[in-house]
Amino acid sequence: NNLVISNPDCYKGEPFSTALDAGAKLIAVDPRVTRIAARADIWLPLRPGTDTALALGMCNVIVQEELYDKEFVENYVHGWNAFVRRVNQYPLKKVEEITWVPKEKIQEAARLFATTKPAAIQWGVAIEQQVNCADNNRALLALMGITGNIDVQGGQMLFSSPKIRNVGQFGAHKMLSKEQAEKRLGGDRFRLAGNFAIINPKCVWDAILEEEPYPVKMLFFISSNPVLTRGNAREVYRALQAVEFMAVADFFMTPTAELADIVLPAATWLEMDYIGDFWKRHGYILPRRKVVQIGECRSDHEMLNDLAHRVGQGEHWWDTFEGGLDHILEPMGITWKDFEKMDYIRGDVNYRKYREKGFSTPTGKFELYSTLLEKWGYDPLPQFREPPEGPNSNPKIYKEYPYILITGRRQPGFFHTENRQLPWLRELHKDPVVEIHPETAEKEGIREGDWVIIESPRGKVRQRARLFAGMDPRIVSAEHAWWFPENKDPGHGWDESNINILTSNAYEDCDPAMGATHVRTLLCRISPEESKGG
Repeated sequence: NNLVISNPDCYKGEPFSTALDAGAKLIAVDPRVTRIAARADIWLPLRPGTDTALALGMCNVIVQEELYDKEFVENYVHGWNAFVRRVNQYPLKKVEEITWVPKEKIQEAARLFATTKPAAIQWGVAIEQQVNCADNNRALLALMGITGNIDVQGGQMLFSSPKIRNVGQFGAHKMLSKEQAEKRLGGDRFRLAGNFAIINPKCVWDAILEEEPYPVKMLFFISSNPVLTRGNAREVYRALQAVEFMAVADFFMTPTAELADIVLPAATWLEMDYIGDFWKRHGYILPRRKVVQIGECRSDHEMLNDLAHRVGQGEHWWDTFEGGLDHILEPMGITWKDFEKMDYIRGDVNYRKYREKGFSTPTGKFELYSTLLEKWGYDPLPQFREPPEGPNSNPKIYKEYPYILITGRRQPGFFHTENRQLPWLRELHKDPVVEIHPETAEKEGIREGDWVIIESPRGKVRQRARLFAGMDPRIVSAEHAWWFPENKDPGHGWDESNINILTSNAYEDCDPAMGATHVRTLLCRISPEESKGG
């Protein structure tokens, strides 16, 4: 995760850079040498998709060398012995073979992380948009847990929100009857996701196209462009064409909006009142005050509140959206009118709250061995799975598609599919770019700036080549979410450079617990556009 470029929610690049300038130690785990990796004390250029194995290998070192926090493990951890047996299955020689990272580097990183107090791990969505989604998260949390970095200052804080009604109290899936809950698409296949308000997208596309287990007849997308952002984009496009009725609320006419029966003009953050950050549980809230009204634009919340009344669910909503804001703030004894005059409200800041309250798990402890996953029929301990496509999992396909393609590299000025229509940003970054190692480029007859064809077993797209020596020659790195608003056909060139033309959304390629679609690592071949491969 290139934090200084991606600037994810609540983890901005500026304070991160300030911490580095102040002398903070840094371990960067990234297949590419980024600005962050260039400044790191240790850079671990792993094979894409092998993060779980790397984390478990680091845990192995920490356990074997007894660098773990014994007080935390003895008093607050559930499943320690089983966890030790699991990490013993990941000795450094094996992890080196899996990840391509030298075992000496893994050992050095594990020692630095375990002996630096406090320490924290920040990761981006690449960790989650793959077959190891749940186990990646669990393995990284285990690293922080066994080193005593949970809920400590400078570590992985568990923030206390102000005394408001937080987002956890608005999950409508909890209101479903047992009979209705059993109808949730994909809930029986992806049982961890089935306990949350989450759905695997392919379950929806299949219900539209195959009408199994029942037909889905209506879709409503809010500030979402799935034609560009979901795996197996051609199947997504077919489903959106086939659905009986589709509405889209957005700022611009995107390729997805062009397929809609109704497009609703959405309000930006400057055009709505809102309680900022209340849904993130990061310990504070602040008033976001409406500045201007443009045309008929309305906030998502206003649309949904009014729609609920129209379809007979008004009892669960409010007469006005401001009433909803008042409802969130009510436990504090204030209204939106009161709050909009304030700067912010912060919750209490207390560390190691688990010493008094325990953890919000069935055992009340930090569960290295998950009792809930065991209950739902999954491995209660983190494990590594090979990516669905790779040199180890598909050696025959690897001969035909000899490069590992990573997708989703962030570009300054753009956020996923946003801002492609802004001419001044496109002047800075006109075309979609695929990074290729100079050795690979020479082998394939590709020069800097050439248009190239990137091809997977599912299709092909074109992007412009940039030679980049900061990654393994066996890896190719492509940008995602490209469309061309200047292209006046209704699809705006959605299938020209859209990297999700190449990705898979097959159920067997998804995370078995969460259903996360594996879109970050796949196999590809690459050639100049004018060659036979184009």
